[in-house]
Amino acid sequence: MSDFLIAIPLLMLTAFAHGAFGFGFPLFSTPLLTLGIDIRTAILMTLVPTIVINTVSVLSEKEWKEAIRQFWLIPLFTIIGSYCGTQILFAFDPDLSRILLALMVIGYLLSDHIRGVEKERIVPLWGLALFGFIIGVSAGVVNVFAPLIIIFALETKMKPELMVTTFNISFLTSKSGQIAGFVSQGAFHGPALFFSLWMLPLIIISLWIGIRLRKRLDMDAYKKLLRIVLWVVAIMLIGQSSLAMLL
Repeated sequence: MSDFLIAIPLLMLTAFAHGAFGFGFPLFSTPLLTLGIDIRTAILMTLVPTIVINTVSVLSEKEWKEAIRQFWLIPLFTIIGSYCGTQILFAFDPDLSRILLALMVIGYLLSDHIRGVEKERIVPLWGLALFGFIIGVSAGVVNVFAPLIIIFALETKMKPELMVTTFNISFLTSKSGQIAGFVSQGAFHGPALFFSLWMLPLIIISLWIGIRLRKRLDMDAYKKLLRIVLWVVAIMLIGQSSLAMLL
């Protein structure tokens, strides 16, 4: 019960962050929740809210039709990849999954230092499908694939608006594969799922506040604060999980 009480402000804060940035609910919420609960429960707890949040985000973006027209194979293949990733999640040692999550968060934090190519790269259809499958697997295993999307956007010189929209659409479609994966493992039930449904009104309100305040916030200072939090969380996850695996 205490874990769920701690999760209330965390989910509200990360929904607000998603509203302010336009993305990031699973990126922020999953590692924060995983500090106190196992990663499978954290992913299940964020499944339904992520679907609602990303649906709102996609529909509020002007570029969503263009993102689907150009990159439809990516979200399509995330469904298959996330189903496979969820099977891996249940087969993995939870502590190892937490370390992988921490490494993915660190990858996101270091992605600002990655430089894109000078010339735009054209990705063939099979490449888009493969990329969609890969980020789907990442979503299924650790609920995060932001670094992969950022690298892809830099390599292809994707417009920032298209990147955010494609990111949200892909995460939205990956949820169907995750749900199918949890159902196949007989795990799509329990207190965590009920809690996430109960939290939906508070999460939606927090998201709405973030969207309304997006233009008023000092985004540079806000982003720096969130990055510091993510660095601390990633280091703590690696430390906790490594210690648990050694003992």
